[in-house]
Amino acid sequence: MQINEFIGNDIVTGQIEAAMADGTVPHAVIIDGAKGTGKAALAKILASYCICTGDKRPCGCCPGCIKASHNSHPDIFTTDGNDPGGLSIEVIRNIRRDAFIMPNEAPSKCFLLLNCDKMLAPAQNAFLKILEEPPAGVMFVMTVSSANMLLQTVRSRSRIYSLLPPEPEQTAGFLSQKMPELSYEDILHTATICSGNIGKTIEMLRSGGEEAARLADDIFAAIASGKEYDLLVQTQRVSSGRPFAAAVLDIMTENAAQCLRASAGLPTDSENAELIASKVSRGRVLMLAENISRAREILQTNVNLNFFSTWLSSVLKL
Repeated sequence: MQINEFIGNDIVTGQIEAAMADGTVPHAVIIDGAKGTGKAALAKILASYCICTGDKRPCGCCPGCIKASHNSHPDIFTTDGNDPGGLSIEVIRNIRRDAFIMPNEAPSKCFLLLNCDKMLAPAQNAFLKILEEPPAGVMFVMTVSSANMLLQTVRSRSRIYSLLPPEPEQTAGFLSQKMPELSYEDILHTATICSGNIGKTIEMLRSGGEEAARLADDIFAAIASGKEYDLLVQTQRVSSGRPFAAAVLDIMTENAAQCLRASAGLPTDSENAELIASKVSRGRVLMLAENISRAREILQTNVNLNFFSTWLSSVLKL
């Protein structure tokens, strides 16, 4: 992918494209944004720029760019905070040592540190030492859901680029070319539910987005009705599969946001949100949103789905 193929966030991509053109890309970059906004994709574009040997970097066609597109370039080192020990202090110390070793074949080398949300303070402080006095020809690219999760000292020595989801129409236009087997209308509907977030839209489309949206609405209708048995019946349906349950919870997160808007007296397009907000205090609505967020975290563990669906019913009761 080239920078001009990255949809949405035109200001950010314009800044990066200008820096690439005049050779002023900083040695340390932080890309922040919600999951699914394209942080990893943008990080890989910067990595390709770093190792490219073409006239206009990244050219996309030199041997280096081709290797980078296949994740096989020897001068691009990737570590992921979602992997066990992926961004531990030991890993960071290895990066510090490797940074002073000459590149294998490219003019420079790039270290991609993905999902830095779980990078603890000791590891960040260890990383700070190489950020303060980096060797020539080395680039560090970090991705994180929010730059505020990194130490101020790390942020101050990096250039921060913040990504937001594109407009749903942009997302639908982009994905309709990638998924020609789906209708534009279905993709647009799902993109709208996901507020334009490309990653979430893809995930939902692949896991049965329409069904997930209907179930999320059914669960919120059961919450609004106050009928515990109906709520239990609906939550049991998430046990059909982990990706499906994740898609349902993503939509429920948006529904909870609508409830918070309603409880603050702001307009919404959800009757269930209006009803729930009218029945309980804003504090209880906040608790509902927090429990949904907690459910998303628990789902990422190896929890039994039948147990999970029963527990979910218990924490969603008003």
